Amino acid sequence: MADSETNTTLSRLSRRDVLSALLTTAGSTTLGRAGAAREATELQADPALIAWKAWCLAHHTALAWCRKQQRLETLLARTIGFPSVAVRATEFGQAVRIGSLEAFDDVAKATPSIRRMRAFVVAELGAHQARWDDADQELGYSAALRQEEIWSAEEKQLAEQLFATDAVSIAGIAAKIDALIVTGAPSNTCDEFPWHELRRMRSELVLMMTSPSDHAT
Repeated sequence: MADSETNTTLSRLSRRDVLSALLTTAGSTTLGRAGAAREATELQADPALIAWKAWCLAHHTALAWCRKQQRLETLLARTIGFPSVAVRATEFGQAVRIGSLEAFDDVAKATPSIRRMRAFVVAELGAHQARWDDADQELGYSAALRQEEIWSAEEKQLAEQLFATDAVSIAGIAAKIDALIVTGAPSNTCDEFPWHELRRMRSELVLMMTSPSDHAT
């Protein structure tokens, strides 16, 4: 997703936008295309599917902001560097890099000879922080981080609503399992119990959604 698209689209979405947009969202979720046709016919009848669609959009939005802020933080770290100052003293074998005034004060307790450098450290840290802030303002790292926090909170709330919603269709059950895997599994490839088993259950349910007559009892 392009940065301009992220800035102009995701930041303008509200909960009402999420709920209205899900009715026209294509079936490009982790359930895949297999159950898209059946899901479309059940969407209005199953409140769990509506809740899942809203959660999906919030989840992918939060993920997009997360990736953006991580990329911008990496760029800032590479070009500006995290605010810090190198402190040298005869007691040190080499220069010690200090990232905050609190850290300097802690080091100074054990190395009194550097206490006279406190004003220098304050000035250097302030100057470095100012360079970071200017670049941050230009790139939009902090703004992206705030959006990630907002959408992560939205995603969490929508997940809680989804799990509290009763499913009344196979698609709804599959959707709740899908959200459980995405929010709970340590990674996409984790095969520890119960994630492998839940993925298999999800696949079985999706298969039932595509061929209901073949699985009827």
